[in-house]
Amino acid sequence: MFPIWITLTLYLSIGFAANRDVRSRVNCSTMLNKQLSHLHSNMWKISKSNEVYLKESVFLTTFETRCFKERCFTRTSLAKHVPVPKSCPDGWKSRKGSCYQVFTEKVNWFQAQMNCRRYDSTLAQIEDELENQWLNKQYPDVKTATWIDAVDLGKNGVWMWFSSGKSVTHLPWDNGQPSKYKSSENCALTFHLGRAKWHDAFCTSSYNFMCEKKINL
Repeated sequence: MFPIWITLTLYLSIGFAANRDVRSRVNCSTMLNKQLSHLHSNMWKISKSNEVYLKESVFLTTFETRCFKERCFTRTSLAKHVPVPKSCPDGWKSRKGSCYQVFTEKVNWFQAQMNCRRYDSTLAQIEDELENQWLNKQYPDVKTATWIDAVDLGKNGVWMWFSSGKSVTHLPWDNGQPSKYKSSENCALTFHLGRAKWHDAFCTSSYNFMCEKKINL
């Protein structure tokens, strides 16, 4: 039997399923379907080399599966680095090599990630209280909860920056947060009621989102 290689480009969205035509041609479809159905809860594991990039709405991490004698092996590869601009786009807030923008379009956390990638950015990574308070002052009119990059999709209670795979070391939770309702609130929000305090929420809920873009100083 000759080895068979299948390359899949994955879309970052809730309920993503493998293409039926592809499934019908792959002997190892059971394994592929299991990987894809759990993609939304394991995304952060892919970004082990610090950054995962999207071009518009396409997630440029590919799964390559080789099947030989009814056994399958899978590997992943990451896209090339997106060039870093020298200045912030018009309307974005600038601080210490980063640009920030809040978008009031109500989307779920996964859609927010895709939308940020359209601007060659990620959801915001707020790394200390100075940055946290600065952002709150920059957007005094934003009173609705706003998605940021922090998730505990890999393991409940272990918060990671999805776009870098790094641990979140500063967690300014509001009182009673994270609530961990049925251990299913796995994505973080800021600006709840206009405060610089974080809440956890269902990743499929719809809120504002804040993007962060790195620049060369």
